[in-house]
Order: sequence, then C-alpha cells, then structure tokens
Amino acid sequence: MLRPIRGQLGVARGVEAMPELYSLTLLATVVIVVPFWSLANRMASRRFVPICMHAATAALLLLALGFTTVGGHRWSDSPWVGKLFWGGFSALNVAVPALIWIHAVEHYSKAQAKRLFGLVAVGGTIGAVAGSYGVKLPLQLGWDAPLWVFAVVAAALMQAGLWAYRRSQGPCQELGGGEAESSHASGGTLQALRVLGRDRRARQIMLYVMLVGFVATAFEAAQTELVGVEVNRAWEQQSFLADIGIYGNVVVLLIQVFWTGRLMTHVSPAWLLAALPVLSIVGLGCYWLVPTAAAIFVIQVGRRGINYAVEKPSREVLYTPLGLATKHKVKFLLDTFAYRLGDLAGAFTQVWLRELGLGVGAIVVVTVVFALLWIWTAASLGDAQRSPPSIS
Repeated sequence: MLRPIRGQLGVARGVEAMPELYSLTLLATVVIVVPFWSLANRMASRRFVPICMHAATAALLLLALGFTTVGGHRWSDSPWVGKLFWGGFSALNVAVPALIWIHAVEHYSKAQAKRLFGLVAVGGTIGAVAGSYGVKLPLQLGWDAPLWVFAVVAAALMQAGLWAYRRSQGPCQELGGGEAESSHASGGTLQALRVLGRDRRARQIMLYVMLVGFVATAFEAAQTELVGVEVNRAWEQQSFLADIGIYGNVVVLLIQVFWTGRLMTHVSPAWLLAALPVLSIVGLGCYWLVPTAAAIFVIQVGRRGINYAVEKPSREVLYTPLGLATKHKVKFLLDTFAYRLGDLAGAFTQVWLRELGLGVGAIVVVTVVFALLWIWTAASLGDAQRSPPSIS
C-alpha cells in the first residue's frame, strides 16, 4: 500500500536524487540491524519478532503524524518528511519480510521448504494486490484520501500480522518438536560478521543479494525517469505505480498457486536462482528497444512475477539447513543491509552513467554485465546446495 506512494515521491524527486534517497535508506538500515542482533542474541524468535513488529507499528504511526504536514502530494511542503519516509519505510520494507522468512526458515526443513514456500508466499502476494488496489480505491470513490490515512491503516495491518504470527506458534512448535521455540542464536551480537568473514558460501549469498538490489535499481531509475516524463499529475503517477503492483502481483499469485511448488521440487536450484537475472537481461533489451513508460510497466510486471514467485522462495531455501546464528543474524543482515547496499551502489551507478551523457544502449550494456555476474553467482549457489552446509 505504501510502495506506490514512495514510488511517486521518487518520481517527484527525479533520478538525480536517487543517491541521496538510497543513502538515507542504507543509514536507516544500519540503525535497525545492530539492535536486532542484540535481541536475537538474547531471546528466541517467538519473543523478538513481536518486539520488532511493535516497533514497526510505532514507526508507521510516527509516519502518519509526519504525513499530516504534507498537503496532497506536495512533498516540497515538508521535504524532511519525504526524506524520512523514503529512508525509514525502505528499511522497514525489507526488515519486516525478513522477520517473516526468519520464522519460516527456522521451522521448515529443506524438503518442506521446496514444497511449501511458494504457498507461504501467497499470503504476501494477496496482501500486495489488496494494498496496491487500496491506494487506488479512494480515488475511484471520489475521495482524495490524505496520506496519513494509509500510514494508519498500515500500522493496523502490522498488528494484524502480529496476531497471525502468534496464531502460528502452536503449529510451528509441533513441526519443530518445540526445540526452536526455546532456543536463541549464540555467538555474540556481532556473530554475523564473523560468519561472513570465515565462510565463503555466506559471502556468495551476500554478493547474490547485493546484485538483486543493484540490478533492480536500474529498472527503478528507468521507471522514475519515464513515468516523470510521460505521466503528468502526481495522483496519476501514484495510480500508475499501484497498477504495476496490482498486475505484477496477480502474475505472482498465478505462478505461486500453480507452478512454484512444482518448480522448486523438480528444477535445479541454479536455474531457479538464475531466472530473475535472465529475465532482467531480456527486460533491459526491451527497454533499450522501446524506452517508454508502457514498456517499463510490462517489464516490471514480469520481473515482479519471477522475483516473488520463483527467485525469492528459492533464495530462502538456501538458509533452511543452516544454524540459528545464520538464520537469525546473517540472514537479517543480508536481507536488509546487503540488499540496500546493492540499491545504493546501483543508484550511484545509474546517476553516474547519465551524468557521463551515455544513452540508453550504453546504460543497458553496463547493467547487463552485472546481471551476468548475478547469473554466475546464482549458478555457484545452486551447485553449493548439493553439498553439506558449512555455515553455523
């Protein structure tokens, strides 16, 4: 629900503002990582997940308060609110899903994950479709809803998610024999850094996640540029971005329901992990040939479908055989900080390429090089799944 609003803010600020906005995102991510590590080092997930979700709810209510100073979509009225919204929400947008997947990989075995993670992700997809439509619905009813309303609704939904999490505790305890519910990660607050320092597979996953963010930023830059030029009014820009979420997540839902489980049990992990970078290269080629907002719309819908229905569940399976220190601490670091570090590197690269005066073709060629590195990393991780894990 809040992503199209953030996207419209990005369009209003322009591509040249992306390095600043993504720097704020990385800073916000750094702020949340160390306190999370401290919680994970002292208590089991059944205790630290509710604390984190309460904190996220409080942050959304503070956002609602800040939104009361923004008239319509006039971000120039309160530029500091726009910056805090972009940075804080972007950090929250990766941290909260990371909590959900930490919960999932803690209780499911690798074989169970391959069968069921696509189904688990269906809930997120239905929520994404409903949230994207929820941004458009007030306009269709003739009500120009103030932005603070969406933040308040998001805070309420966060608490509803917490209720669902608590309802899942009984079945998860039965699934894991009760052991995971009473244990917590060991090794100290900074254990994640030590694991990254000594384990090659952890560093491979980190590089993979960074490349996910890096290449995604190339499409965000193209989207920001083209929507800003071709779609004039702020509410139309927000509606356009919401439509990407709606149609993209409908594609995700169809794949998740009918194909994800079968693909994850019958197709090589390397192929599944490489699916998104391969599609990204195809999308970059289409953007080169047809650099329009309509083309970016179709490309983003397709990328979203493969990202959330194939790539994301396959990536989560990488963590299932690993120890709690990795599932709690390393995974959270990679899903938040490493992902947003890739975003920031991608933002600087996209702006730098444009400042050099390069055309669409040259920008696409440079981005494809990183997508090829992404494919190589995916192949390495897929092969590594066949050997016993070394991360603890």
